[in-house]
Amino acid sequence: MTSENDYRLGRRVYHQDREESVGAILAFVAIIVLAAGFYILVHRFHLRTAQLVEISLYLLYALVAAITVAWYVFTLRKRRELNWPHPPLFISQAKDRKAVEDANEQNAIVLGYDVHGKPWLWPDATRVMQSVVFGATGSGKTTLLKNIITQDLFRLVGPPEDRHRIPMLIFDGKGDQEFLSDLLPAIETAGRMHQFRVLNPSQPDISVRYNPFFSEQGLYQEHANFVFESFDLKEDFFHGHQATYLSDLVRVLAYTGKRFNIHDVLVLALDQQVLREQIAIARACLQAQAGASNQRRLNFEMSVRNLRQSFEDRDRVPKIQGLLNELMTFLEDDLSIITGAYDELLSLDEVIDQELILFVSLNTNKNSKAVTALGRMLLQNMQLMIGKRYENERERRRENRPMVSVILDEFAPFAYSNFAQILQTARGTNTAFLFALQALPQLLTVGRGFKDDVSSAPNTNMLLRTKDEETAQYFLKASARVRQTRRTLTVQRKGVFEDRYEPIGFGSETDIKETRAEDEHIKNLPVGQMEILMTDNRLGTLHSHLHVRVPRQYKFPGLDPRIYPRLHAVSHAEGANLRFKDPELIRRNGRLAARFSRLA
Repeated sequence: MTSENDYRLGRRVYHQDREESVGAILAFVAIIVLAAGFYILVHRFHLRTAQLVEISLYLLYALVAAITVAWYVFTLRKRRELNWPHPPLFISQAKDRKAVEDANEQNAIVLGYDVHGKPWLWPDATRVMQSVVFGATGSGKTTLLKNIITQDLFRLVGPPEDRHRIPMLIFDGKGDQEFLSDLLPAIETAGRMHQFRVLNPSQPDISVRYNPFFSEQGLYQEHANFVFESFDLKEDFFHGHQATYLSDLVRVLAYTGKRFNIHDVLVLALDQQVLREQIAIARACLQAQAGASNQRRLNFEMSVRNLRQSFEDRDRVPKIQGLLNELMTFLEDDLSIITGAYDELLSLDEVIDQELILFVSLNTNKNSKAVTALGRMLLQNMQLMIGKRYENERERRRENRPMVSVILDEFAPFAYSNFAQILQTARGTNTAFLFALQALPQLLTVGRGFKDDVSSAPNTNMLLRTKDEETAQYFLKASARVRQTRRTLTVQRKGVFEDRYEPIGFGSETDIKETRAEDEHIKNLPVGQMEILMTDNRLGTLHSHLHVRVPRQYKFPGLDPRIYPRLHAVSHAEGANLRFKDPELIRRNGRLAARFSRLA
């Protein structure tokens, strides 16, 4: 005897319960109604057969048209959402302009449009909770960044009586000159060319001057610390000794009351005669200060003692050789013009206070060690600035302060382990960070903990096309699993010459949980399309597929905006301008002195 399993028993019950089909009953009723209608029209209204056929055709055509239109209208949204890949979306300029204007009134920008052509707004309140975007080369990531930047360029925030521009800091880790060239027409059109600054070690003629040791607030110790940490020296036995040595040198130079640069630090570290002179000047300035505390004088004397004692050590130079080597990399001709200046220096505080636009372009293919260290210095200086503003009660409570937009494109080579801490305080200073990377594993160059901190903090996650499995899994997990229904249908094999399978009306449904984002989609996104996860205070985390908004072209034929070279001006009245005085050191370091001869 063959036992029947539960599947066959369930199938038998299913067919037994439906032996009298509802469809057959409805068809029988329809035939009776049509026959009754035909009888009434022929025998009571005396219509001919030809007339009945004509009326029937009219009614049939009208019914088919109504059903078709209703089907098209009611299923349009679902068919758009299920269509894959999504075709390109056309948005008229008038509609796009209206969407951008409406977004600006709501303190937001338009990131893109969903498959239904509805604009997706990105509010400032969400931006300050940090964002990250991933996308492979050629996926449209640069277009997305241009869209964000150009909208911020034109925005005016605040009440009508107190309008502000948005301060911007754009960090281009690729050194892409075409990216800058595409932004210049928009900056010119927005009327912000006078607020635009460029920091590019490869083009010192148009670059602003940035001295990493310069601090208007007197935070010389903090600047010395982040300069040393930016070198990323090996954690050997002399690591702490070198950090203390640099700190002592900087303290002596800072107490002289003059501005100093990397060249001055090198001269002070190597020439004992110059060190004695600077110690005497610093001691005299410190004694002349009426508000100098006794603890400050004690700290100075301790640094002086350490420096003098070091010159008695025969192995003094080998112990600090790693520090000297890193400082020497900043004496490259073009780079030293930027980092060795005393006057017309730009600080990151000025970028915010004066609502400037700072575009930092760093090409690590040239003088890689120094450029990488300079990038870390800028990031650590930014972290110091945000931390200082965060602990300033007056600054945090200031009304109508504009949002600060910080865009870090391909910043992974310049990242450092402590940088993730900036995300904890950035919101309190109304600073919006946007991290743009090709893939998540790029952050592993710093460490897995750093990667986890940076990837988990942002409240907005944007993903363009990527082939990296770890990045795809990160986005899938972030999209969360939601309850869905999986339907299983029973099919029956048919056909004589070819097997065909048709559903036979029997199946089952199972409740499952799947991620809102699909692995197949995020790895095969067309160019210029992305998926986004954005938090909303009322609706939670929103997920959508967007077509990236293409920014408007502001370039006119024959009119190319230019960044004019800086005017040549020499003024070293406030600079230390240290030079070797020991004849033996002058002979041994002739190359070092020659590099800075033009600054004398």
